[in-house]
Amino acid sequence: MAAQAHIRPLSARDSFATLTALLHRAYAPLAAQGMNFHTATQDVETTRRRAAEGQCFVARSQGALVGTVTVCGPYDVNTAHWAADVPWFRDRDTAHLHQFAVDPALQRQGLGRRLVQACEQWALGHGYRRLALDTALPAADLRALYQRLGYAEVGQVQWPGRSYRSVIMQKALDRSPLRAQLQLMARYNLWATRRLLDAVDAVPAADYRRDLGLFFKGIHGTLNHLLLTEQVWTRRFAEGVSPAGRLDEEIEPDRQRLRERLPEGGLAWLPLLEIWPDERLLGSLSYRRMNGQEVTLPFAATLLHVFNHGTHHRGQVTAALTALGRPAPELDLVYMLQQEAAAP
Repeated sequence: MAAQAHIRPLSARDSFATLTALLHRAYAPLAAQGMNFHTATQDVETTRRRAAEGQCFVARSQGALVGTVTVCGPYDVNTAHWAADVPWFRDRDTAHLHQFAVDPALQRQGLGRRLVQACEQWALGHGYRRLALDTALPAADLRALYQRLGYAEVGQVQWPGRSYRSVIMQKALDRSPLRAQLQLMARYNLWATRRLLDAVDAVPAADYRRDLGLFFKGIHGTLNHLLLTEQVWTRRFAEGVSPAGRLDEEIEPDRQRLRERLPEGGLAWLPLLEIWPDERLLGSLSYRRMNGQEVTLPFAATLLHVFNHGTHHRGQVTAALTALGRPAPELDLVYMLQQEAAAP
């Protein structure tokens, strides 16, 4: 069982042939989807070389090798030319992990989380402030796992010979309590929005656009308002200005496109919270309101307002679903925390 698996550093008694076979099994489903991960087909010598780049950890259960990951420091562009266009893998304060695999029979039982945590502890112990990784853009389950573990997408790269683009994801390991709290609320904002949209998908078109007596009339109007205010606050935090317009403006009339754009707005906060320095989080935000008034507010508290604003209007849509006799999703923060704790 995954809970009983013992994680330790790679030792001389571990077989690289067995390790390679584990990698092949773990990545076979992704290869079957058309993602030609090198790890899915690499030979034993490649496994040995990549494990030697840093600290390789293995997980064993009942005598079997069931998991592995390797963590190492930054690459030297003089010896690793492929890293020239990937600054996250060259930054002296950033470690990164690769060759990560869990036996398919033990996936979704928490072993992957424990292996990543072993890498984080190694990185912190060696003085690194961040941990980075890359994975395939189409590998939705892997990206979701890393997001649950606190990793945010900070860039993309097209590796030579790969059939997909890769996303670079990064996590600050020396997070202040304030940064951790803001990141928690950013994750919740995105999680709750996605969960609400899943429930709204089942609403017929007539009910979706009906005036239900909400402040922005109906479900469509309220979701449009959420999209608009995400854009307003993004510009306020980035440029200190507010775009012209009205708060009840329909900026996305197409239902499907609105459904796609809303999570994109929520996702945008995660990489910003990885790169904003502590001094900015502890400072002030100055911006110009839509009416031209200059405002200065505490930076972190104002960002919390953005996430709280989303909670307010998601609650209105939830009430509308109930009034229509439709099931409403569970959106409590504690429910997300329970899901994260149970996730691999």
